[in-house]
Amino acid sequence: MNDSLNKVTELLRELPGIGPRQARRLSFWFMRKDARWVETFARSILEARKGIHTCPMCTRLYEAGPHDSGTCRTCEDTSRDAGLLLIVEKDVDLENIERTGTYRGLYFVLGGTTGPLDKQPEKHIRIDGLIRRLREPATPVREVIFALSATTEGEDTAAYVRERIERTLPQHTFKLSELGRGLSTGTELEYVDADTMRSALERRT
Repeated sequence: MNDSLNKVTELLRELPGIGPRQARRLSFWFMRKDARWVETFARSILEARKGIHTCPMCTRLYEAGPHDSGTCRTCEDTSRDAGLLLIVEKDVDLENIERTGTYRGLYFVLGGTTGPLDKQPEKHIRIDGLIRRLREPATPVREVIFALSATTEGEDTAAYVRERIERTLPQHTFKLSELGRGLSTGTELEYVDADTMRSALERRT
């Protein structure tokens, strides 16, 4: 097969959850689509990229409006409890929790997970950004809630982040808590429903 198709396959393999075989199937699928559709698809991604920014406070991606303040709507919402900081892995986790309407504090998106064999965890999660956020005097935090997936990766990441906070900010006065047992083992936050999320928040320890 030619190099151009191989290049498409390699790029598609970088998508989360896409393995070599799936990437190859998708490559052929794109090649069989109408050229106008492919052009529209590519143009839509490029146009979306122009209007998408990273919030400096929570690190989530957000679409900037005509009067962009430099932060996302959630972080600039003065009606929210700025003393609560919920740590999540991914942007989709934040979106799903917001959709449930069960939480009214602020967030921080780590951007991924890490594990005990990871020699450079700071390359996979935004731990340095989180430490800077917790040091921010303008928005003091009284409780940090770990809202990571109930998976081995989520537990390893929470343990690492806790250790870094305790080591870097030994004199901190905020509470560290985790979601309660409303979440069953193996649960991904992006699929949690409102009742489960509410239960997990109420039972956090």
